[in-house]
Amino acid sequence: MNEIRIFIADDHNIVRDGLQLLFETSRFRVIGEAADGESALRKILAERPDVAILDLNMPEMDGIEVTKRIKEKDPAIKVMILTIYTEEKFLVESMLAGADGYVLKTITRPELFHGIEQITNGHKYIDANLMQRAFFHVIKGEQQKDALLTERELDVLKLMARGKTNKEISTELYLGSDTVKEYVTAIMKKLDSKNRTDAVAKAIRNQIIL
Repeated sequence: MNEIRIFIADDHNIVRDGLQLLFETSRFRVIGEAADGESALRKILAERPDVAILDLNMPEMDGIEVTKRIKEKDPAIKVMILTIYTEEKFLVESMLAGADGYVLKTITRPELFHGIEQITNGHKYIDANLMQRAFFHVIKGEQQKDALLTERELDVLKLMARGKTNKEISTELYLGSDTVKEYVTAIMKKLDSKNRTDAVAKAIRNQIIL
C-alpha cells in the first residue's frame, strides 16, 4: 500500500501529540502540524499533504474556513474534520465547505484509519456515531409524496454517506448486489444527482442529517 501523508491542525498540543503517536506504526506519515487556522492553511498549501486533519475550533481561522480555502486552492487535498462537536449545523457547514470527512474525537483508531482510507479513495466519510443518530428525509421543492425516499433507500443512503461500497452495503443490509444497485440508482434519480458523492452532498445540504 502507498504511504498516506497527513497534516494535523489542532490548537491543543496533547491532541497533536496523540495523533502523531497514533500514526507512528501505520502506513500514514505525519508531514506537518499547526496550532491555528492561518498557519495551518499556509503550511498545508505549501506541503500538499494527501489528507489534512482539522479541528473545527482553532484560533485565527476556524476549521470550516480553512477547509473552504484549501478546496478553493487545491481540491485534490482531502480534508477530515476531527472534532468534539456533534451538532448538525457544524457537520452540514463542514461538508458544504468541501470537507471529505467528519469524525468525532471519540472515534477509535481503526475507524479513523478506515475513514482516512475512504476519503483518499474518493468517498465521503461521516463518523458512525453521528450516522447512527441520523434521520434522513428528502423533499425536493414541491415533490409529490411518492418522490420521497423510502425507508430502505434511507438505509442505503446512510451507508453511502459512510463511504460504503455497493458490496459492503449488500452485506450489511442482507440485500442482493443488483438490489443495492437499484436502490442507489433510485436515490440518485430522486436527488437529481450525477453520482454517489453528489447524492450524499445534496442530502446533507438539504437538511437531511440530524
